[in-house]
Amino acid sequence: MIVIIINALALFLDAFPAIHAAAGHLLHWVDYACLVFFVLEALAKTRGFQEFNEYWAQSWNKVDFIVVVFSLPVLVSPLLPPGFDDLTLLLLLRLGRLLRFVRGIRYVPRAEKVLKGVGRALKASVSVFLVLMFVNVIFGLGATLLFQDIPEAQNHFGNPFRSIYSMFKVFTIEGWYEIPDQMERLGVSGRALVGMRAYFTVAVLVGGLIGLSIANAVFVDEMIADNTEDVEEAVDKLYKAFEQFVDRYDQDQASSAGGSPDP
Repeated sequence: MIVIIINALALFLDAFPAIHAAAGHLLHWVDYACLVFFVLEALAKTRGFQEFNEYWAQSWNKVDFIVVVFSLPVLVSPLLPPGFDDLTLLLLLRLGRLLRFVRGIRYVPRAEKVLKGVGRALKASVSVFLVLMFVNVIFGLGATLLFQDIPEAQNHFGNPFRSIYSMFKVFTIEGWYEIPDQMERLGVSGRALVGMRAYFTVAVLVGGLIGLSIANAVFVDEMIADNTEDVEEAVDKLYKAFEQFVDRYDQDQASSAGGSPDP
């Protein structure tokens, strides 16, 4: 964790232009040293298991290994001649060093339980997200057919891709009224403007309020499923214990019926 903090601090300081100009070279070497430490740590962990499958069976080891592999291109940077650092591919690969900070999540209290809850919530929300995606496509295609011929609306509805993106912004509810207001400022006719506002109102109700509310409800329900499962398990044990008590009581009553009756 100390090395992760040092690495994060080095990258954070290097993002300031003034500090980068004064001590960027030194900060880069701190970054390289931290990465070498992580590589050696991963090798030491793999040697601590008899087989690699045992190492790979643990979820956090998978995260460590993947993060280290994606960070390895950073070690090549000092060996490249000047000018190669500007390559887009290399710059994208160097972004892999930011993934190292993901390893710090393991030190957050109850992080594993939270991540499991997020995983369950995402799996349960897939169907809702797919439905919202189809609804978004339908509204996007409808907006293209309705507003494509309006010259002022070409930037928003000129083709299906633009329309789908515009309707996605409407689904987020943030600034959904901005496009009709912009069309009004550009001089769009009253009838087209009324139709656009009515269309956006229906879209924000269906996709924004109702759709996102359902998605949030499913996500939250799965996030707290651990507590629900614990309660259900406790109730199930209590029910079984009650059944056993009733069975013993019935047996005692049946055995006592053969002798003197119990008042």
